[in-house]
Amino acid sequence: MLSELKGLDVTDERFDAMMSVLMENVRHHVEEEEKEWFPDVRKAMGRKRLTELGEQMEAAKKGAPGDPLAVPSADQ
Repeated sequence: MLSELKGLDVTDERFDAMMSVLMENVRHHVEEEEKEWFPDVRKAMGRKRLTELGEQMEAAKKGAPGDPLAVPSADQ
């Protein structure tokens, strides 16, 4: 969806509709993570392991591309 949206001009009649769908998908995803998944993960992993995981993620971000659209996605 992102690659298709990236290829559209903001004046394209499909742009607003696709952007609305994307925003709703992101909202739903974030809400589901924050209300359902994260509390369960916190309980299961504990503070020490979560801190270690956070440090690993920060290190991985330093090597990640700045533009996620520059990397082919799994659906391409």
